[in-house]
Amino acid sequence: MELKLLRSNTYAGEKFRDKRNARPKRRISERREFCVNPFPKHGSGHGIYQYENKYFRYEGQWRKGVKHGQGKLQMADGSYYEGTFVDGEIDGKGIRYFSQNGSKYSGQFVRGEFHGRGTMTYADGSTYEGEWYRNRKHGYGIMKTVGSTEVYEGGYESNMKHGMGVMMYSKKIRLDGCRDGDRYEGMWMNDMREGKGILYGSDGSVYEGNFKGDSFNGKGLMHHISGLVYDGLWINGLPEVMASKLKIVFDNNSELDKKKKPTKDSSKKSIYQGIGFSVGVECHNESGRVIPDQGREIRLLVGFRYYPPVSDESKEDALFDMIEDDVEEKPIETPFGYSVVPYPITDQIHLTADDIPDDDDQDDQSKSPNDPNQENTAESGDESSEEKQESEMKEMEKEENIEEKEEEDKGNENEESADIEKENTVPQFPPLTTLRTKDGLCKWDDLHLTPAPPKYRPFERMAEEEKLKSQSKNRSRSKELSTPSSSHRPSISEIKDQGNRRRPSIKNASSHSSMFDKFRMKKQKALEEKFAKLGEYVLIVEDVTTPPFMNRQLQPDFLLMKLKQPPKEFKRENKKEHPGWDTSSHIKASSRVKEDELLARKHLSADD
Repeated sequence: MELKLLRSNTYAGEKFRDKRNARPKRRISERREFCVNPFPKHGSGHGIYQYENKYFRYEGQWRKGVKHGQGKLQMADGSYYEGTFVDGEIDGKGIRYFSQNGSKYSGQFVRGEFHGRGTMTYADGSTYEGEWYRNRKHGYGIMKTVGSTEVYEGGYESNMKHGMGVMMYSKKIRLDGCRDGDRYEGMWMNDMREGKGILYGSDGSVYEGNFKGDSFNGKGLMHHISGLVYDGLWINGLPEVMASKLKIVFDNNSELDKKKKPTKDSSKKSIYQGIGFSVGVECHNESGRVIPDQGREIRLLVGFRYYPPVSDESKEDALFDMIEDDVEEKPIETPFGYSVVPYPITDQIHLTADDIPDDDDQDDQSKSPNDPNQENTAESGDESSEEKQESEMKEMEKEENIEEKEEEDKGNENEESADIEKENTVPQFPPLTTLRTKDGLCKWDDLHLTPAPPKYRPFERMAEEEKLKSQSKNRSRSKELSTPSSSHRPSISEIKDQGNRRRPSIKNASSHSSMFDKFRMKKQKALEEKFAKLGEYVLIVEDVTTPPFMNRQLQPDFLLMKLKQPPKEFKRENKKEHPGWDTSSHIKASSRVKEDELLARKHLSADD
């Protein structure tokens, strides 16, 4: 039987003789229940009570007119509490569900608040399991983020990480750059890393030291995965002093250059064939101060001027040049106005003073014994007629054309065999290795430019350009000689005078110059098979620390070098002393032998 109450309140519970067996008092729980009609005295048992505002509804156990024992307090928006009640208060173990955000708490309550040990499951699936104090995370707890590996285990205070704790990160946060898999063990304050701690990076880097404001601050030691080590002060996540650029310290090991006066162009350094040079590298900051970086990886390389592929469509090898350029390394931009491609350099060449070429190898045409200026120019002075001179010019032109064709044919036929021979004769040396800095410094000693590898494209293109230029010059000269000036026609007497002065030596001069050029080319090729080609090279030092320390790479440095042949003084000072040929002693010794023979003959004749 259900009893009707005033103001539409209803009571459904235990009855005795058609009367309610309980009398609710006007005592209100922490949720401020509202009841107008009092319950009977000494009422207890299980019952359902609908509040006047119809927002709350309780179903559960009662004792002496108040909620006591197990029960469920239902709200109109779908939220509820189900658990233990003590004297009308939510107290003990229970479950609290919030329909507004979908969170659900399961654990201990004190006077309606989360207090003690409990587990909160959030709407996204993340969970916190640990200690609570008056509705706040407080004490030891474990926070797990759903859908990631982010886990925190440690102390809390007022819902924030505080005290000793361990954090496994899953995403990048703030200035520290933490990534998925990073692990922090240390002190926390106000939800940020504060105090001493250790950060283990997912890439293998380790930082041990002080933290402040969730970043590296104070004294700390960083072992970077790249091999770089920094031990010092940190400010807002960065080292107090940090290198920004590299600086080359060059030494060509030549005492002669040190004695000479410094040139105006100090940016260009001289190196010599067969003489090793040294290159040091320093790590500088913006003010030029050496920064003692430990373990930064530095690479040294040399480049030669880059010649772009031929764009003339009439050339058959234009397409092949473009294909080879795609295969080769990309050109490196330099501050000298042109790009370079890598050229081999090594520290594994060991030469003696005898191997170093003399300065005399730079042949001078004027010092040749067959110099046309030293020859008698009057040998062919009788040929003074105009017809003979014209015929001589034509014959010379024909001979030059025939020689050029023969050389081109021979060059085309022997090109493949020459390349094969060069591959077999040119020695191959191991490449230069990278170095690690110590106190911000590193150094390579006894460096040499190796002979050019077979089919080194910059040299081939440079030779092609020089050949084209020489051909164009020869053509222009032949035109000038074959086409006399229309404004002035020389007389027969003038031609005779010119023939007496010049013509006799033209043929000899041309033959001599061609022979000299061939000799010089052969000698130069022999030297290039043993040493690098004379000319300008660019020295480059780069920071190749991988991955970059603090996501920063140092600015590279460049130095312009000119390869020369060593001077005579160096050869004389460093060459081993060998006993030279003494002509006078040889004459004296031979004369003594003759005297001994004469004396022996005299003794023999006297005996007879």
